[in-house]
Amino acid sequence: MRDAVASLIYGPHLEDLARTWCMYHAAETTVGGVATKVRPAVLACREHRQGHQLDLVVTDGRPRSGERVVAIGEAKAQQRALAIDELKRLGHLRSLLPAGHVTVPPRLILVSTSGFARDLHTEARRRGEVELVDFERLYAGD
Repeated sequence: MRDAVASLIYGPHLEDLARTWCMYHAAETTVGGVATKVRPAVLACREHRQGHQLDLVVTDGRPRSGERVVAIGEAKAQQRALAIDELKRLGHLRSLLPAGHVTVPPRLILVSTSGFARDLHTEARRRGEVELVDFERLYAGD
């Protein structure tokens, strides 16, 4: 029952909160540019023969530069810490982005209500393109 409440009630609220955070409170270095739009998306995947939902697609659409995707991410309201498989999934989704809207590899953002597993923290530090956002960071901004 707790997981159902988390995914059906807390999940959509966290996704909205994460989009607002990316748009108004995250630093340009966090999202990879000036966030002019943040929205969800569904990406078609031939490999899995289905669409994959993305909670966060951050675009920088300043005049004369065209709209480009600068970050993608997921927001998870669940009882367990996010593990490295979520980062692998985001990497796969990044490979599905339309080439015309990507000039550099978009940053990867994971938002979690239950924190992050040690392996994910280690990989995020190693790669440098990954942002792990917990409640403290959501409310403090950066």
